[in-house]
Amino acid sequence: MLKETDENRRTPEELATQFDLEPEMKEIIVEGRSDASLLRWYFSQTFPESDVRFYAVQDRVLIDDDRVASLGHFTGSARGRVIATAQIVESIYPEQVGGAFLADRDYASLGLDSCPNVNGLFYTEFTSIELYFFDEKSIRKLLTVTLRAPVRAQEVISAVTPSLTTLFKIRSVLRQVPSPTPRLAAKVIGELKVYYDGSTTLDVKEAFQKSHGGNVDALLEAYENVSIPEGYDCRNYINGHDVSAVLIRFLQTNHPQVFREERRVFSSAPTLELALLTSAEIVDLADTQLFQQLSRFLSEEVQGGSPAA
Repeated sequence: MLKETDENRRTPEELATQFDLEPEMKEIIVEGRSDASLLRWYFSQTFPESDVRFYAVQDRVLIDDDRVASLGHFTGSARGRVIATAQIVESIYPEQVGGAFLADRDYASLGLDSCPNVNGLFYTEFTSIELYFFDEKSIRKLLTVTLRAPVRAQEVISAVTPSLTTLFKIRSVLRQVPSPTPRLAAKVIGELKVYYDGSTTLDVKEAFQKSHGGNVDALLEAYENVSIPEGYDCRNYINGHDVSAVLIRFLQTNHPQVFREERRVFSSAPTLELALLTSAEIVDLADTQLFQQLSRFLSEEVQGGSPAA
């Protein structure tokens, strides 16, 4: 049953009709509210005259889990709802130019998430939008301006990357466990220590035991079969929401004074993640494939599509 309807929410069929009748009224539907806020800020600066609206899928689309599942997507997932809606809209109105949809690539780098080629559907170049800010410039701004931390950005990135990629592999195994699919236990990251040389207290077997319980031999075997190629861009093998959490654990391990007094609020991962998003600069985002494609969508130069894999 569909619940919590409001005046902004529409079924995919209703959206298709809107895009047909009012193609000049652009809108972009994304997974989360912070994603929508980021895009709203960016395009208010680069397309100030454009009549475009930005919505998190939960605030715009009425679609039930059964319908999402019937199209082969995870239920309860914002990503699944975004992609399913885009597919339904395309099936009704293949040539629509009024709506765009943005989904994370998530685990596509491991072949665990599909990225169907649908008109108006775009994908992040990395696992999620948070990874656009996992670079030296953005991390330096976060450390210097927000946290006043006495550390160098590149040293921090090098230190936390091994833990982040290990967590990504662990999560990729857990999500393949048949229903009920276990989540990574909060204590796995909450008790983590990360050091400057990249070493960590993260133990893969212990992480599975805390998250799944019982015999984890099959999970460990699956973990060993998860392959990350040499010379990879680590941003394709990191869970976006882990970045702020592991940054916090690194700083608490090595520089606990960073989170004292007024900076204590940033020891919350969701808060630090929002702070990291504010490190965005238009010139850097403008150079990315995703933001160039969305800009062309607003310029009506293209109808849609996805970044190259």
